[in-house]
Amino acid sequence: MKSGMRRWKLLVAMAAWAGLCVALLTYYMDGHSDERHSSAPLSHADARRLTSIQADNRPTAASRPEAASPAPARSPRPQGGDGRQGPARGPLTAPAMANSGNEAGGGGSPRTTRNRKRQENLKELEMQLLSKTNTVIRKLWKGEGAAHMLSPHLQRAKMEYLNANKHRAVYRGRRRTHLRGQDLLCEMKKQVQIRALDGTEQPFSGLGWDRLVPTQPLGQLYKAPFRTCAVVSSAGAILHSSLGKEIDSHDAVLRFNSAPTEGYEIDVGNKTTLRIINSQILAKPNHRFNTSSLYKDVVLLAWDPAPYTVNLHKWYRSPDYDLFRPYAERRRRRPAQPFYILHPAFLWQLWDFIQGHTQEDIQPNPPSSGFIGIAVMMSLCDEIDVYEYIPSLRQTDLCHYHERYYDSACTLGAYHPLLYEKMLIQHMNTGTDYDLKNNGRVTLTGFSAVKCDS
Repeated sequence: MKSGMRRWKLLVAMAAWAGLCVALLTYYMDGHSDERHSSAPLSHADARRLTSIQADNRPTAASRPEAASPAPARSPRPQGGDGRQGPARGPLTAPAMANSGNEAGGGGSPRTTRNRKRQENLKELEMQLLSKTNTVIRKLWKGEGAAHMLSPHLQRAKMEYLNANKHRAVYRGRRRTHLRGQDLLCEMKKQVQIRALDGTEQPFSGLGWDRLVPTQPLGQLYKAPFRTCAVVSSAGAILHSSLGKEIDSHDAVLRFNSAPTEGYEIDVGNKTTLRIINSQILAKPNHRFNTSSLYKDVVLLAWDPAPYTVNLHKWYRSPDYDLFRPYAERRRRRPAQPFYILHPAFLWQLWDFIQGHTQEDIQPNPPSSGFIGIAVMMSLCDEIDVYEYIPSLRQTDLCHYHERYYDSACTLGAYHPLLYEKMLIQHMNTGTDYDLKNNGRVTLTGFSAVKCDS
């Protein structure tokens, strides 16, 4: 009996010892696994999460009321990286204050230490990415642009779009990459003709769109070209610019998508003559297309990606976002408002122009709204001032002045060939280096004012 008890106690002791060894081993492996993870290179997903982690610490938008598009400006409140409103921050509780002190002072638990290391790694990555972006911007000021200048994740994004080639874009023209100034402008005037759907092509003619679209063609909307026009980028760099009065002094002003003016008048002005909107604005309820004042009392120009072959039947059946039904409803409800859908042939003419004057293969996707808007105003104005399309010294990775979301792709391009667009615009810029660097202003000559050989 005593022998059996001794054996039982021995087994219990051995089991306890084994359990202790397992626990120690698990703790050791967990700690080292986290250390390896925190010191490893951060993935693209980590870099994107950085935007929400750092958003509340950025000074860029601190003195401006935050506005989630398309609602008017409101008082500041923390937001996540996707622009959605985050939870309000109340006073710190005692445990939270203790945690905060540990993180700031270097003490605390191993988990707190690991979290602090990860935050430090994210901050270091942010500084590296911002430094890379600043280098590219300075190259753009000189009219230089190439994919190797981009950050690794933007280079990968470009290659993925090239390989996918969703719209089956194939450039077959010759490349003339040496043109600058007026020669390049004259080539653009010759190659690009502003155009909107007129309802005479199938399938739209069969749907009665010839009676639905405005009777005045877009290119003839105004009897004479505007003398001076402003194209106002939605970029975060326009914050704290105090350019509003200068912008409003132009005869016509073009704005983009859901960019508001209320609450930002000092920097962006409040005059709006035309507004270019992508198909998401019409299709997504959160933009309140039918009720928001942003889309009233202005000329509206909508666009949506279509196949490079400009197959209108295929496009009508399968647009990126359904803009056709909301467009038809708006035209029936507000027939007096000039509202056009830009023709895909016009968009792909712009893409051909960019590719034809760029040595590298660009993303096989339509140009950005910014480049589309510049081309539209070059067709309607004698002289165009473009604000913060090529960033000034205020450059920031803040995507839009009215949203708390940071990503260098908004400046340099992932889906759109933004880097190459901006390079060509700088090649046509007639403004000064001072205006470009300090005011973010590029000055372009409109098609009506440029003198070209026939």
